[in-house]
Amino acid sequence: MTRTYATDDQYERWYMAECCRCGRRRHKAGTWPDGYVCRTCSDHAVRTRGTCPGCGQDRALPGIRPGDGVSICTTCAGFSQTFDCSRCGFEGKLLRGRLCERCTLIDRLTALLDDGTGRIRPALVPLFDLLVAMDKPRSGLAWLEMRRGQPGNASQLLHRLGLGEIPLTHDAFHALQPWRAAAHLEELLMTCGVLPAADKYLCSFQRWLPGHLSGIADPEHAKTIKLYATWRVLPRLRARAERRHITPSIRRFAAEQIKYATAFLHWLGDRNTTLAFCGQLDIDAWWAENTEHGRTCLRAFLNWAMQTRHCPGFLSIPAMKVSRRAAMSDDERLDALGRLLTDTKTPTRLRSRRNHRAPLRTAREPHRPTHPRRRHPRRRHGAATARGVTLTDPRAGH
Repeated sequence: MTRTYATDDQYERWYMAECCRCGRRRHKAGTWPDGYVCRTCSDHAVRTRGTCPGCGQDRALPGIRPGDGVSICTTCAGFSQTFDCSRCGFEGKLLRGRLCERCTLIDRLTALLDDGTGRIRPALVPLFDLLVAMDKPRSGLAWLEMRRGQPGNASQLLHRLGLGEIPLTHDAFHALQPWRAAAHLEELLMTCGVLPAADKYLCSFQRWLPGHLSGIADPEHAKTIKLYATWRVLPRLRARAERRHITPSIRRFAAEQIKYATAFLHWLGDRNTTLAFCGQLDIDAWWAENTEHGRTCLRAFLNWAMQTRHCPGFLSIPAMKVSRRAAMSDDERLDALGRLLTDTKTPTRLRSRRNHRAPLRTAREPHRPTHPRRRHPRRRHGAATARGVTLTDPRAGH
């Protein structure tokens, strides 16, 4: 690379200076009325907007008033340069061609979403309008520059969308990599209405499933797992998404059901058998070798396999074990209560019961109601009310 300067000393002398705002020696962004300004301070000052205390106009306030240091506009500060966009006239940070950040974003999106005819693909106009109207255009520009030069970045995905190489369907986005960039773009398309709304955790599961299936070496195992996910796991997730939002724990449990089903098929292969010839001894051996969580995740797969005749229908699945703590005896309760009242390591707020309205009861003392039982109001002579109906004494009025 050829230098435009001869030595490092010349570079320091021509391009570096002490910033008048922050005091650090940085690259010069320009010469302002108060001195040299670095790029960081220049960008921050130009993006500062408000009502100028000198002229009372609402505009950018990059200047500083001598004496009190209040931000003022370029006119009041005596700037020799302007920060007006050459296209829309907006005063702010200028980029290539003296265009503001929003106009630069418009040009970038127009080029990326071009369908090959010089105009934006009609189906993507809502996405274009959504991105252009963002509050901070520099965030959109940073998103387009993210992972620049790497496959699957945001700019490449938008360009492929504009050319029609990516169908506007959820299934098409679930197969894209990297999945984070594809998921973010999919959410943007759902927000602007280009794609139908869908639960994000359901989309996350559908995006994860193809990668898991591609990692299964045995084609028969992959086929079985795909059938199980398509006809049992996914329908239940979709039904749940129609009723209420899917939580991260439900999404995680659905993936674990697929993982344990895959592990079970591999385990059967290590035992020189298949799902079609799975016997009761295999089920009992799996139950003995795995934890309760693994048994719970596999239960739905075995029920589905028996219902669809992928395995013998006479298999018996052991019942779920619900572990409950044994009830404390009266002596154990009194001992625990004594420790609670006398142990100095226990916080005082837990040992003190003086602020409570209800008295402290032992385990053997029967429960007594705190409030006395309310009595029925005594009926007045002449009329009474019961269930909204007025009952009148027949003797009244005679």
